[in-house]
Amino acid sequence: MAWEVEVKAHVEDPLTLQNKIESLHGISDRVCEEKDDIYYSVPGKKALFRMRKEVAGPSFEQGEGVVIFTRKHKSIEEGIELNQEIEFTADLSQFESAHAFFLSLGYVEYVRKTKRGYRYDYCCEPDIVPLHIELVHVASLGWFLEMEFVLPSKEQIPLARNLLRSVLKDLGVSDTAIEDRYYMDLLKHQELDT
Repeated sequence: MAWEVEVKAHVEDPLTLQNKIESLHGISDRVCEEKDDIYYSVPGKKALFRMRKEVAGPSFEQGEGVVIFTRKHKSIEEGIELNQEIEFTADLSQFESAHAFFLSLGYVEYVRKTKRGYRYDYCCEPDIVPLHIELVHVASLGWFLEMEFVLPSKEQIPLARNLLRSVLKDLGVSDTAIEDRYYMDLLKHQELDT
């Protein structure tokens, strides 16, 4: 089990932010990615887990895919998410079969989410794992900057929280742009409004 420490923020000018990200010292090459998520729940309840179809590569036309199954125990403090996650993967060919399997067990689709954008790894501090950065367009919600550390233990959580704030500042992203709601809640609220 890993600990995620992450933040996401609304982005008004994705091209300018992409240039700032790619000019960071210690940033990896850009990876193009597409993620299609289905959140599952029991009828009438909040989502329990997610199944993701993820395709990534040097371009949107040349990517390799995988299916990722994730269950998170979530909390948010001051806009920064702290999640304990259980996760495993399967071959991309298993996506439709897994979906049918979950529906046959009585789970329902809580909400779907589609993201498309760019992924980077940033070595911002030698005493911690690289920071995972994504600049993504979330269908019907707009552009977002997502940054997360995936930590093997809880001891580095305070350092990770401080580094997230520091990198946001370095990229010129204001605290007012931070979105403290989960995507699935934003999408579900939007779905209920229509």
